[in-house]
Amino acid sequence: MIYKKWQKYSYTAQRHQRHRLLVALLWILGTFLLYLFISSFFIFSFYVESDSMAKTLTPGDVGLALSTRLFPHDKESSLFPYKHGDLIVLEKSYSTTSSSWYVRLWDNFIAFFTAQRAVHVNEARRLFIKRIIALPGDEISITDNIVRVKQVNQDYNLTEFELSSKTYDITVPNEEGGAGNTLPFASNMALIRLKEGECFVLSDDRSDCNDSRTWGPVTLSDIKGKPFFRYWPFSRIGKL
Repeated sequence: MIYKKWQKYSYTAQRHQRHRLLVALLWILGTFLLYLFISSFFIFSFYVESDSMAKTLTPGDVGLALSTRLFPHDKESSLFPYKHGDLIVLEKSYSTTSSSWYVRLWDNFIAFFTAQRAVHVNEARRLFIKRIIALPGDEISITDNIVRVKQVNQDYNLTEFELSSKTYDITVPNEEGGAGNTLPFASNMALIRLKEGECFVLSDDRSDCNDSRTWGPVTLSDIKGKPFFRYWPFSRIGKL
């Protein structure tokens, strides 16, 4: 009995304990590296923090997005991943200098161990979920909150809903408060033509100013992926 009481302090027991700890750490490291690989090239999770995409996505929603990192940015390619009306996860940088590799690694580390609920350690780099309204080469204008898009080689304009591959609803700004035609809450926008590699994105809640009305067109290289499934809350689980 006395031997068993003190056996846990033996060299053999302590060596086995260190071995189990090392195996556990290697499993955690391996899982984290697998998470980095999958989230960078295939599928990653997202967490909705604002109501800019209500009624499609609301704060607290958690879902999965398909990474578009390996897809071509050439609109003429059959593998071009974007269509009018698609939801996208957009990475917007507020700094002229890129984040260092260890800051991005720490950001991913925090996201991994908090199930994507704590991200953006570097506040100069943020993720947004928006909707693609116009693609490279399109002409876009807004009149009385109605968005019209003219595609390349077409002689007529279509509304965003006629072009969209998705069905969605929007909320327009309440101009009674005096927003009028002052950007970013303007109900009108002069026609612009998108260059190669550019797209125009908007929030479903048009009173939210974080979109192309203030940023201008965004580049396709800024897009991280396309949300396709919401798994939380369970009451709203389903395809996006």
